[in-house]
Amino acid sequence: MFRLRFWIRLTAVIIAAVLIKSASSGPVTTTQNASTTTDRATALSRSIRVGRLDQPDLKESSGLVASRKYPGTYWSMNDSGHKPMLFAVDSKGKGIGCIGLTGARNIDWEDIAIDTDGVLYIGDFGNNSRKRKVLTIYSVGEPDPKTKSKTVPVKAKYHFGYPAGHGPFDCEAMFVRKGWAYLITKEKPKARLYRVRLDPVLSAKGKTIRAEYLGLLPNAQWVTAADICPAGRLIAVLSYLGVWVYQLDKPIEDLVADAKSTTQPAATTRTDAATRPVRAIRIIQVKPLRRSVMLNQAEAVCWQAGLSPKAILITNEQRQVYRMELIFPSARRPSRSR
Repeated sequence: MFRLRFWIRLTAVIIAAVLIKSASSGPVTTTQNASTTTDRATALSRSIRVGRLDQPDLKESSGLVASRKYPGTYWSMNDSGHKPMLFAVDSKGKGIGCIGLTGARNIDWEDIAIDTDGVLYIGDFGNNSRKRKVLTIYSVGEPDPKTKSKTVPVKAKYHFGYPAGHGPFDCEAMFVRKGWAYLITKEKPKARLYRVRLDPVLSAKGKTIRAEYLGLLPNAQWVTAADICPAGRLIAVLSYLGVWVYQLDKPIEDLVADAKSTTQPAATTRTDAATRPVRAIRIIQVKPLRRSVMLNQAEAVCWQAGLSPKAILITNEQRQVYRMELIFPSARRPSRSR
């Protein structure tokens, strides 16, 4: 991204910060009734710098995700205007390898995600000018980060657009779960949540898939990245001003199914399903953990590897790597001195 554009956006989000209630209540917030729930975290630790991205060609890290096949490996990629490449790094940013993608273009790559089968998804849906009406998600089988091959082919291209009367939006955050790509818009004062069906048939035909609106995402705004844990019940959401962690009672696909069964019109209706909103409060109604923090141009977040992750990693376009931990009731609360 151009630096001038960044400083203009950062000034805007700083002004918007006064609208966020939780920012005035101190650096550590808690969930509702967290003290009575032993298996839920009650706070987020302060951020600790743990390393630096050392690959010269990884100039503007705009996404990060933990490998499902190669322990200790994380995948990242550059923002707009760079070659279509994936970069493998460890949890401290040390380079492991880099691989180019054939059959893909980096118009405005903004986030990277992975499913339980180890398929990587790259979101080319940045839209600062709000002029792009058809966006793309690329998928690729996760390659060996130490392979001697310099390139791997794209497995599928999913072209999508927002529902009638919605957008276009700027979007920088995505996670993938059970055949759906969930997108969080970069909006103020509240972010919108959509999902796109990763339909291989429509992809093969080159058809444009219509995104489905799931409502507003509570509390979050100016979102720059997101990730979901393997079990589907922890969602980390990043912005320039802070981090939110949503601790769900069920995997997100089950919450959506529950909401749709109670709010959607009868099956005989002719209303396009993609234009029917689902009440957001029935999808994600929990108050998230929140930590106010500014880590420069932070645009990548992921859960640290593990079936039950307890920490997140964050990278910014200045190449720094940070770590934040979930704090549980039995753990000692972090100092407020910083």
